[in-house]
Amino acid sequence: MAGKEVTIKKVYEAVRLGEKRLHNFRAARLMFLKQYAGPYYDKPKAEIGAMPISLIYNAISILVPNLVTNFPKTLITSRFMNYRGYAELLGLGVDHLAREIDLRTELRRWIVDGLFTLGIMKTGLATSDSLVSFGDDTQIDPGQPYARIIDFDDFVLDPACKRIEEASFVGHRARVPRQMLLDSGLFDNDMVTALSTTKSDSSRQKGVDELSQQKTSSTDVADLQDLVDIRELWVPAAKAMIWMPAESTSYDRYLRIADYDGPEKGPFTYLSFTPPMPNNPMPVPPVGIWYDLHIAANDMLRKIMDQAARQKDILTYQPHAQDDAESIKNAGDGDIIGIYNVDGAKVQSFGGQQQSNEAHLAQISYWFNLMSGNTDQMGGTRSDAETATQATILQQNSAVRTEDMRDLVYIATQHVQEKLAWYLHTDPLIHLPLIKRTPIPARVVMGPNGPIQMPPRMQEEQVILTDDVREGDFLDYHFSIEQKSMSRVDPNKRLQQAMLFASKVLPAAAQAAMVCQQMNVPFSFAKLVTRLAKELDIEWIDEVFYDEGFQAQVLDMFNKTPGPEGSKGQSPGGGMGAILQNGQPGNLPFKGSTGGSELQPNGAGAPREVMSESQPAGMGM
Repeated sequence: MAGKEVTIKKVYEAVRLGEKRLHNFRAARLMFLKQYAGPYYDKPKAEIGAMPISLIYNAISILVPNLVTNFPKTLITSRFMNYRGYAELLGLGVDHLAREIDLRTELRRWIVDGLFTLGIMKTGLATSDSLVSFGDDTQIDPGQPYARIIDFDDFVLDPACKRIEEASFVGHRARVPRQMLLDSGLFDNDMVTALSTTKSDSSRQKGVDELSQQKTSSTDVADLQDLVDIRELWVPAAKAMIWMPAESTSYDRYLRIADYDGPEKGPFTYLSFTPPMPNNPMPVPPVGIWYDLHIAANDMLRKIMDQAARQKDILTYQPHAQDDAESIKNAGDGDIIGIYNVDGAKVQSFGGQQQSNEAHLAQISYWFNLMSGNTDQMGGTRSDAETATQATILQQNSAVRTEDMRDLVYIATQHVQEKLAWYLHTDPLIHLPLIKRTPIPARVVMGPNGPIQMPPRMQEEQVILTDDVREGDFLDYHFSIEQKSMSRVDPNKRLQQAMLFASKVLPAAAQAAMVCQQMNVPFSFAKLVTRLAKELDIEWIDEVFYDEGFQAQVLDMFNKTPGPEGSKGQSPGGGMGAILQNGQPGNLPFKGSTGGSELQPNGAGAPREVMSESQPAGMGM
């Protein structure tokens, strides 16, 4: 507050109010997650039919694999041409780090959190001298960047902010052994000693973790390890990190305060799937929109099941026809019996579910499907289309919201990868071995039957990301995630794309290449096909054009091809290799020969590399 001193007690009070602001959001999230988990979660038995249909679980189980199934592929570029090589190398390093820390699993958890309220990802550096490892961070090697989910129950936010990006502070609660804080030497030991153990801290609201914890489990662990709860706050304006007790008691000092040394945007990245809520930092949780329909569907299905269970068929008879009723009761299937009065005994049906209830349940399911972004269509479980054209239109329309959600995931993941890249870029001791695929340009080799032009190919090269190869400032680089790199492609769809590529794309590209050649228009057949293959999500196209084994077979075939007989017998310039040399007929001297003299094979038929006069030394054709 301008004009007033910000005391430590005011900070403690602001944190308490920030936690209170999120109280109702946490309670609603717990209610949603109970429906998501179902009645049998952490229970050996439950009331049959308590939740016969979980529409929330069905929607989330469809959305998550449609958004993330693979590791992200980072694309790093720069506006400076001479930085492009290092940008590519840094991108390989970030992708390698993402696999090391299993970022894919964290992204899937992140999406689930974003659907229930708000996804919170913390990016940092597990160091041994400036930051205590909290919770799961203890599994990270010191000095390695990490990206881990912060549970919404542990999150704390500026109570007065209108946008989460403008919050004066954000942070989270962490549960750590007291001895770890004492041994680190970074915290106020007197305060650490005075902290209440976790079991006696009554200020914490009931959280989602208690869904799977027995009443005594957390207490027993707290006694065993002497666990305490503390908070870590990031203050953007001061560029500082503050550690304080998580209990409700106010103190006149902090556990620790230190300068923040990390990416400029801070350690936290947020994910939400709904349009922004004006003048409020918290988004509208999608599950909160689905919840009522989920409850209504279960109520209706329970009613249908109860009605079906009450349905019964009974035999009624007139009092004077009791003997006939007994005969009918005792008769077996297919028996023939005689009765005095056929109309004296009849089978009556009572109860049973109404057909209108099924129609109502189907309508509720339709409404839920509508509100959840047509998850039935995405999951391949339902299509109301009567024709193929209608099915195509429905598929295109259903993809709009899913594609928007996918874009939000990719944008947020880009921010996480950018922060991980910052730690790699600023690490003075980095030494990360990587493998890079590099192109080998076209070249000409000499075979036994003449020169042969070899096409370009790809090869794997060992590269090392070190401090010595770093170029420029971090702000000189732009980050993005390759589209669909985190998506799973169905094998059948992949086969259809490959068949489409082979039957349509390749012939059309070959025809275009021949037309351009006749018109003397520069045209790259390989680049066109590679680009079109990328649009079809075909990643193996470079293996087709640059297959080393195939090129070796071609070279061997050329070497064994007999040349035409000339006046002096076998011509070293003949054969298929000579025909292919730069597109020239076999009876012409090869470019680079002097005075039209014929080039001789190198040694005993071993191919040797040659170059044309117009080609600079050290470069392939």
